Amino acid sequence: MKQIVLGLLMVVTAAFGGDWMQWRGPELNGTCDANNLPVSWSVESGENVAWSCDLPGTGSSTPIVVGDHIFLTTHSDDDQLYAISIDRKAGEIGWKKKMGSGKKAMRGNTMASPSAVSDGKTIWFFFGQGTLAAMSLEGKELWKRELREDHGELSSKFGFSSSPLLHEGKLYIPLLYLPKGEQKAPNSGNCLMAIDASNGKTLWTIERKTEAIQESLDSYITPIIGKNGLFVTGADVATCHDLETGKEKWRYDFAKGDHKTNWRIISSPVAAGDLVVSAYPRGRTLVALKPGGSKRWDYEGRIPDVCTPAYESGLLYVLDGVKRYLTCINAQNGSEVWQEKIPSDKGFFASPLVADGKVYMINHNAEVFVYAAGKNTKLINRIPMSGEHSFASIIAVDDTLYIRTPDTLVCARTK
Repeated sequence: MKQIVLGLLMVVTAAFGGDWMQWRGPELNGTCDANNLPVSWSVESGENVAWSCDLPGTGSSTPIVVGDHIFLTTHSDDDQLYAISIDRKAGEIGWKKKMGSGKKAMRGNTMASPSAVSDGKTIWFFFGQGTLAAMSLEGKELWKRELREDHGELSSKFGFSSSPLLHEGKLYIPLLYLPKGEQKAPNSGNCLMAIDASNGKTLWTIERKTEAIQESLDSYITPIIGKNGLFVTGADVATCHDLETGKEKWRYDFAKGDHKTNWRIISSPVAAGDLVVSAYPRGRTLVALKPGGSKRWDYEGRIPDVCTPAYESGLLYVLDGVKRYLTCINAQNGSEVWQEKIPSDKGFFASPLVADGKVYMINHNAEVFVYAAGKNTKLINRIPMSGEHSFASIIAVDDTLYIRTPDTLVCARTK
């Protein structure tokens, strides 16, 4: 196994095995133990493509893999939202369930942006307008609730996109956004909630006190588990919470009294050994926080605004998707190992995958770039595909890559 994040995260990774059952994978950091992965493929010619599945609708939720099943969500042209199961071997849709409806968001985003999560037996689907549901692998609905009924409209400017985090029978969901209209506490738009995964009932809801203003209240992140608790970023602060009660343990202030109106945060934090690493709002600085919330180091340079870094074997892979730079950073001291300008004509929203000694990245127009991972790098290949607004991250299981464009899922495997 590759290096596993210490403390509580060890419990999480042990439960997931080789499947990809949460947004950032079995180790929650954009890496996995896949091997013999392809570095070239073509949907047109069929080179190294086992199958390609047309999806009913579009979306940017990263797929998850559970045994012989792949699960994702879509948003149809008539604004219907679907939970989808795809047979992993045949590449055919096994079942499709309508889960609700919702309007599309700005800049190509849809209500099918949050990724599903699983414990291997149950799938939990979440949609950007607030529908949360538990389903069996066979597509039977186990429970369903609408978070809007308790918390008002999930009103992020670019469409609510946070994926749930599953840990020890609880779903952790950040509700961090600028409320519309007259929404009041407990509909403050800046809270963290824990839900009993077995029945959908709220276990606790904690309001995160903040002086953030206007769009700075919007956060699109997914929480992670660090060495000493649940870690969340948004509304000008990073906070660590007790897993059982939600009580805040410590916080780190990004703004330090200088509150901007547009400091929304999109890039999720990542655990790196005993540290938690997070991009500042708008991506101007990368900071590594020690247990307790004090700063170990910070790095200013090509920092992501949207893409979440990947962590493997002491190295952070940091993708600045706007200026199109990939940087490798020593996670313990923040020193730059190398930096590459990606020869891409388009930017990136999807987060990098690190697996099998390679870094995989997909840009807005579904062109994939493959770099060598480790302390020395090179561009291995660039693979053109098609699909405007390709925002889902590439994932890997065993010897196979799964690449989602908005309306297609491609299974790439070396033949």
